[in-house]
Amino acid sequence: MLALEAYPVNRDVTVPACGRLAKSQLSDGRVPVIEGYPASYWPTALAVLAWKKVAGFERQVELALKFLLDATGSHWPRQKDALIAHDTSLKGWPWIENTHSWVEPTSLAVLALKACGYAQHERVSEAVRMILDRQLPSGGWNYGNTFVFGKELPPILECTGHALCALAGFAEPRDVALSIDYLKRETARIRTPLALSWSLLGLTAWSKEPLRAREWILESLALQSKYGAYDTALLSQLIVAYVKSGDLLNLLF
Repeated sequence: MLALEAYPVNRDVTVPACGRLAKSQLSDGRVPVIEGYPASYWPTALAVLAWKKVAGFERQVELALKFLLDATGSHWPRQKDALIAHDTSLKGWPWIENTHSWVEPTSLAVLALKACGYAQHERVSEAVRMILDRQLPSGGWNYGNTFVFGKELPPILECTGHALCALAGFAEPRDVALSIDYLKRETARIRTPLALSWSLLGLTAWSKEPLRAREWILESLALQSKYGAYDTALLSQLIVAYVKSGDLLNLLF
């Protein structure tokens, strides 16, 4: 849906597509990843971003936002001698109900809530603090752990892109400078669609999109002749990243 809205063609398919998405929404507002597994509700934030672009799905958005604001996952007070270093008390969002908050689902929830006018909500403010707390000292983010057994874990490109998209407009450039440097340094050498698309989205959110970004996306698409066709989700993410960078976050998020 976001890819179709990024390039506004074939609008006759967008309403039915949103309707199909609405059929997956449960009565409490959540959108599970697959029927029969309501605990895996991380797609709810993405559904909000899709519905918000099409008229007629205001009720679905309202229910989903209420669910997101009420959902917190599992958190506990920070322990002095814990094996992990991040602040476990800061609430974001999990992938799966009753589990800990992690970077990707929290970033997506922040984007959805911001897009719907909740940028100043206390849940968003705490989530921003959570994301910043999970930033690695040397730059970048992974799924959400910083140190384990005293060892700093490595960053992951797509997770760094998620976090930077979410933090745009909330954090100061100095707060994420090392992470932006990490993406600028590493993005030039990757062509895998998931990592490339979110890396470019993260850089674009901070007006740091590389000049060759679209060229790299085309190179990624060309790799399908060697490795096989990308699935719909990967193609959609590359399309979103290909959109004119200046209007990207306003257009989608």
